[in-house]
Amino acid sequence: MEKNLPKNWTETDLGTVLSRITNGSSLKQQEKPFDGSYPITRIETIWKETIDLNRVKYVKPSKNDIEKYGLHKGDILFSHINSGKHIGKTVVFNLDETVIHGINLLLLRTKPYVSGFFLNYLLTHFRFSGKFMEKAQHSVNQCSINQKKLKEFVVPLPPFPEQQRIVAKADVLMAKVATMQKSLERIPKLLKEFRQQVLTQAVTGKLTKGWRKGKNLGKWLSTKKEYNFRPWNINLPESWNVFAFQTVANINANLNNPNEYLNHILIAPNHIEKNTGRLIETQLTKEIMPKSDKHYFEKGSIIYSKIRPYLSKLILADFDGLCSADMYPISAEINQKFLFHFMLSQTFLQYATTAGERSVLPKINQKGLNNIPVPVPPLLEQKEIVHRVESLFAKVDAIEGKYKSLKRRIDTLPQAILHKAFKGELVAQLPNDGDAKELLREIKGLKQSISV
Repeated sequence: MEKNLPKNWTETDLGTVLSRITNGSSLKQQEKPFDGSYPITRIETIWKETIDLNRVKYVKPSKNDIEKYGLHKGDILFSHINSGKHIGKTVVFNLDETVIHGINLLLLRTKPYVSGFFLNYLLTHFRFSGKFMEKAQHSVNQCSINQKKLKEFVVPLPPFPEQQRIVAKADVLMAKVATMQKSLERIPKLLKEFRQQVLTQAVTGKLTKGWRKGKNLGKWLSTKKEYNFRPWNINLPESWNVFAFQTVANINANLNNPNEYLNHILIAPNHIEKNTGRLIETQLTKEIMPKSDKHYFEKGSIIYSKIRPYLSKLILADFDGLCSADMYPISAEINQKFLFHFMLSQTFLQYATTAGERSVLPKINQKGLNNIPVPVPPLLEQKEIVHRVESLFAKVDAIEGKYKSLKRRIDTLPQAILHKAFKGELVAQLPNDGDAKELLREIKGLKQSISV
């Protein structure tokens, strides 16, 4: 590999450039600070690749404990036991206060002329490229990498002045990436708020206010018996009525399956995004219809989760299928899509959450759902509302698609920056930097004091 290194770089193993690699203190920890206490790190402390002092516990160390376990500036904390997504996550300690190194993270301390900040970027590069996952031991929901394997990692080593320039340049670029990521964070919230504003205007008549003028639309009427329900507290257009949910919709639980021996797509609450009306298609499975614990539904049904109604999990199915007993298949007497959009609105959600049964697992029973008031415009206006909502949502979906594409590109920038850094392409090489081979000889000549 060394022949592919930039000029004046060399390579060695991680163990050679470390003066210390060790587990942390096992002192008894408390949740809150107390007299004479110091913060101690946990796995959660470095979850955002910074030292988060809101995610620490507290210990009362002796002077010897502070000397042995107190973190130094430039120390690297390494998550050696974690999920596959987070294995190998690191952070450089750079605080002025005393923080104790806890037992659930490894401490890596570099020898002189090896920058801890440079090494931290290199380890981050290894994590991005999957090298830690390749070497880790895997078990259920957890991975681990031991100190022996870690010390064997081959690391490129530039001259010390070049290490410092790489760190300075990477810091600037990473800060710019973080700024871009921060700017993008607001977009999903704005899109969600806009969708809800559209739905609120749709189900209160404001979206079609101009469209209604001069039209003799009549009212949508029902021959079903009326039921008592809480009064509708919003001023609706004169041509609109308010009906109980069971007047305009049917909960079709326990429908007979016409093809009981065929596989059907199975929908459960965990297959649906909250508040969006969308399926998480990667999680879908197919099952043969069991005798009693699943409901068959037909294409065009609204599938609504009765558990945790505050999550607003529902879809408008474009296929025949099965849903779990935690869900209601619903058909409509009014326009099905209008009812679906109403059920996605905050107006419906407010009624659904208050109608839900109070228990450890909140849910809304059929009686509670059936008594929710539904605003019903004339049939022609229902269709116009659906058209306008879908048109506006299509534009929002297009914006969301562009946002996701941009976010994916920005999120890959740190990996691209580090890839260039360790190919020697991020900063210029200077003739007075020296040769890293000489630096390595000096490092190897230092007294070995690695703690295991």
